[in-house]
Amino acid sequence: VFHIDQQGIAVLRVNRLPARNALNWAAQDRFAACIAALEEDNSVRALIITGTGNDAFVSGGDLKEFLSSHDPESGLRLNRVMSRALRALRQLPFPVIAAINGNAFGGGCEIITACDLRVAGELTHFSFAQVRNGLTTGWGGTARLVQLIGLSRATELLLSGRVFAAQEAYEFGLLHRLVPQEENVLHAAQAWAAELANLPAGTLAALKELLVAAAALPQEEVQKIETRLFMEQWASPDHLEALAAFYEKRRPVFNQAQKR
Repeated sequence: VFHIDQQGIAVLRVNRLPARNALNWAAQDRFAACIAALEEDNSVRALIITGTGNDAFVSGGDLKEFLSSHDPESGLRLNRVMSRALRALRQLPFPVIAAINGNAFGGGCEIITACDLRVAGELTHFSFAQVRNGLTTGWGGTARLVQLIGLSRATELLLSGRVFAAQEAYEFGLLHRLVPQEENVLHAAQAWAAELANLPAGTLAALKELLVAAAALPQEEVQKIETRLFMEQWASPDHLEALAAFYEKRRPVFNQAQKR
């Protein structure tokens, strides 16, 4: 289920409650199509990815549907559709928040590693459970997990496939925020997205480009990109608005150029 509100905050919600929000072929194709549409939509200021209900965020691929798909072509399709979608998700020019409304296992954990920011209920549990199904990660999750929490911690989680709680995920940096049990995770993510939507959209896009580069490129290349992006932002309307607001002792109003 996909929609964009008047603030430009998009919500992409996996809606397969009877299957614990597992992604079958149709859901994977729909997920990828939504990400592709977002790449072309200049009105979006933030994206939230979540699941339906309170039990599961995404429980990975739908193993029941894949029981009859043992041929190499099916494995390649499973790898390509979601790995491409998650690469594109990582490169969207606006913040992407995972609103983890319930447990995330297997591919669900791979999805959250592709998001910029991650908020979860305090009773949520996680597992990179691929090893227990005789599989490696297939959607780019290993490299992203190593970048997020380090090789040693990622090794232990991937090789054991053990279940770990939200508090532990928060302590080693996989989660940014925890939401008390009585509060709604999606509402918390929407409030966070609204805060981000009021910041300079061009600067957020530049910072995301810089962060992606920093995770993958040598330091010298990253410095070149940083210099280019800094100079672009230096002359931007939002930077000029920030300077004017400082001088006039008022709060800056960003993104005015996009609203005209």
